[in-house]
Amino acid sequence: MTTEAQKQEVIAAIKQVEDEALWQQLKNLLVTAAMTHNTAKPRAPLGFARGTGVWMADDFDEPLEDFADYM
Repeated sequence: MTTEAQKQEVIAAIKQVEDEALWQQLKNLLVTAAMTHNTAKPRAPLGFARGTGVWMADDFDEPLEDFADYM
């Protein structure tokens, strides 16, 4: 069964519900599921690690002697 068919089946089942208390529970469940499903992990702002003491050698970008035969 495809996802779209599953969605349509759930919608059809929900439309048959006549009890108001059950409607409210379904609404709360859907709202909660939507809130937890769509939350993305917040990204760190650019430059957040600046000044944390990371050191890099001055010749970091220089070619390595070990790979001279391959260049």
